[in-house]
Amino acid sequence: MKRKGFVYFAVIIVVVLLTLVLVGCGGNKSTEYDIVKMTKMDNYELLNETAQHNQVVFIGDSIIELYPTYELFTGKNKRVYNRGISGDTSDRLLERMDKNALNINPDIVYILVGTNDIAKGREHSAIISNINNIIDKCKDKGVSKIIVSGLYPVNKSINSSMVGKRTNKEIIELNNKIESATAQKNVLFSDLTAVLADSDGNFNKDYTYDGLHPNAKGYLEITKTLMPLIFD
Repeated sequence: MKRKGFVYFAVIIVVVLLTLVLVGCGGNKSTEYDIVKMTKMDNYELLNETAQHNQVVFIGDSIIELYPTYELFTGKNKRVYNRGISGDTSDRLLERMDKNALNINPDIVYILVGTNDIAKGREHSAIISNINNIIDKCKDKGVSKIIVSGLYPVNKSINSSMVGKRTNKEIIELNNKIESATAQKNVLFSDLTAVLADSDGNFNKDYTYDGLHPNAKGYLEITKTLMPLIFD
């Protein structure tokens, strides 16, 4: 009887672990579009049919999806549409730009992507190529202000499994390459490392709940920096 109980418990554990992997929880999220991500893409496409044009779009991975933009960017003359999808990588974001962002002819686009590429071990050259193509798509659509964000720092001491392969050393290296790419494309680059990092260069514990994603206080600090960059 005890053996059956142990087997039953073991099966539950395996199922839970497999579920976490499939939905992308953990450091090395799958970039494949499962039913959850495809549903989010379809939802954004449907919502864009009635969305206002000439507004602001925030697009990227889970850091954007979790960003409470509707609450934090209030009282402005433009709406901020959040089009983030957890687990997004630069190639996947490139694929969905047209249907999830550019079909509402935004005036301003804020882009944050790349941390999941690092988790997947993708070459920096491939990430930069995708970001360049995303910028080109925005320019072709007549977006007046394109802001590409550098990646946020991480803090392994809070949740090493969530942070996964990401290191601040590689994040800094990639951010330097993103900054160089944006300069060549003549678009804005936003580096929030000085705002979010502690004295050791890690994601400040006051601003993150898992070492990878900002908490409410972190998003407030991010918003303070982005507000004049976006609306001035």
